Amino acid sequence: MLALRDCIDMCDLTEQEVAAIAEEENLPPIVAVMVGCSLLRSQRGLERMRGMLRNRAQRAVARGDHAGAAAHQRTYEDFRRRCPQPLHD
Repeated sequence: MLALRDCIDMCDLTEQEVAAIAEEENLPPIVAVMVGCSLLRSQRGLERMRGMLRNRAQRAVARGDHAGAAAHQRTYEDFRRRCPQPLHD
């Protein structure tokens, strides 16, 4: 049986990225992995993913969670660096 960690690793996502998808889309983490894997494969999907990560950082700022906002901003910046173009099979 595959664990959540195995699925995350197979899709080139980080735990923080999966958490952002799950939070934004109100999904269980395992479903968020599948959604994220799909998003990585198109320019539109990458833009949507960037928006989710950016929104997460902005929500943390709005609630006064500056440490969380900084962590979410790092996740956003790391994602932009790591995934400038869609993945291809």
